[in-house]
Amino acid sequence: MAWLALAGCREAGSGPAGTGPAAARARGAAPAPADVGSDCADVGAARACWSEGSPGSVLGVVAVPRPPPPHGAPGDWRCRGAGAERTCAPAAESAGPFECAGDRCTQRFPRLPDDHEWECADVDGVVICRSWSAGAGFVPGRPDSGYRCGAVRGEPEERVCVDFAPDRPPGEPWDCSFGNEPGTPSRTCVRGGREPLGRRCGSACPFGAVCAGDRCLPLAARPDCWTDRDCAPGARCAFATCREPPR
Repeated sequence: MAWLALAGCREAGSGPAGTGPAAARARGAAPAPADVGSDCADVGAARACWSEGSPGSVLGVVAVPRPPPPHGAPGDWRCRGAGAERTCAPAAESAGPFECAGDRCTQRFPRLPDDHEWECADVDGVVICRSWSAGAGFVPGRPDSGYRCGAVRGEPEERVCVDFAPDRPPGEPWDCSFGNEPGTPSRTCVRGGREPLGRRCGSACPFGAVCAGDRCLPLAARPDCWTDRDCAPGARCAFATCREPPR
């Protein structure tokens, strides 16, 4: 399920909870000494690096340990960077908390790539968003560092972004989707489904992901598609990147 939302003027650092000077001081270093190369990211509860030819890589994907945040629970933080340059900041700086009642949780201020109009979907625990053309004079706020973005093929003014470690309520598994409450965009998670990407392999990993280090991890992201129609004939759109199916 997808949705269309206008993030408005809410900038990073002015979210609905956990923000302000105290939250800003809480950010800190969270180095990842086991990272391979400089292209790494958290994927669900796991972590991946994309480095062709590295020992242990599967189609260029290397599973590495996900270091703990500066303190508290991993879901309370958004982390960026690789190796010694990895840092984390409070997740509440740029998104609202989940409000739960029984087996249903709602996030009234979902995390977006920036303050723009976005249509988003949750696919296998990965959030994918595409933008609509901005109006004249529109200046988006600071982008969310957890998203990887690119231009849709053939539509240079239309962007597509992917987040491999989106906000989720604690206690997997959850089945999450985007929707609209009256006047307020939201993201809803209901208990059930399967764990998000980054889970242990078990059965086959979805198209666009491989089993590396006993974790289902995505292939390197080069965001350029929203649907299969954006890709060349025979290719498929998987986690916002056009890919040739295995032969």
